[in-house]
Amino acid sequence: MIKVYAQPAIEPHRKRGWELVLWTGNAFDHSTPFREMLTDIAAALSKDAPTSVELPGYEAMEDDVEGVLRFGEESVGIYYEHSLSYLSLMSDSPKTLNRIADRLQPLVALA
Repeated sequence: MIKVYAQPAIEPHRKRGWELVLWTGNAFDHSTPFREMLTDIAAALSKDAPTSVELPGYEAMEDDVEGVLRFGEESVGIYYEHSLSYLSLMSDSPKTLNRIADRLQPLVALA
């Protein structure tokens, strides 16, 4: 289960494309399990298409982490930060993010 403090939303990204935003945990809480959330997300998505998560190696007190979620033929950007406690999945295609959001709906609960 992924606990969020606001309903996940697909919004225009500030630089380009779109992002699916999940507000999780409390600001500056380094115990927020973003990596585990991404593992759960990949497991849920793998029911529809081959899925993998690519992240840099873990660092203590990491923040501003970027990676890639491969979902079928799509490459979706990953960004999370502990300072604001949110996870963002980014794509040029809102349709891709809608597919992801639909698949994640059973995993997400308002805290």
